[in-house]
Order: sequence, then C-alpha cells, then structure tokens
Amino acid sequence: MRTIKRTAQFKRDYKRRKHGINLDDILLKAVRYLVADITLPIHMRDYALIGN
Repeated sequence: MRTIKRTAQFKRDYKRRKHGINLDDILLKAVRYLVADITLPIHMRDYALIGN
C-alpha cells in the first residue's frame, strides 16, 4: 500500500487550478487508484507534451 505525501509544489498547483475547475472529484479518484496500487485509466495517465 502506498502513502500519500502532499508536497509544497502540489499545494501551490492545486490552489491555482481549483479556481478554474472542480478538481476534487477527479483528484480523489486518481488518489484512490494510486493508494490501492491499481493502474490508472488511460485518461488519467501522463502524456507527452507537444510543442516547440
């Protein structure tokens, strides 16, 4: 079983994003997957950034 550790960077990012989108439901689902050691669904995984 994994443990959850909130970093200062995470807290800042979360504050910034929470003003635009309701992240609570999405984040809670992702954290539950990670704590239970279940593979994340494709739409929740990291993806390659595209750009210059």
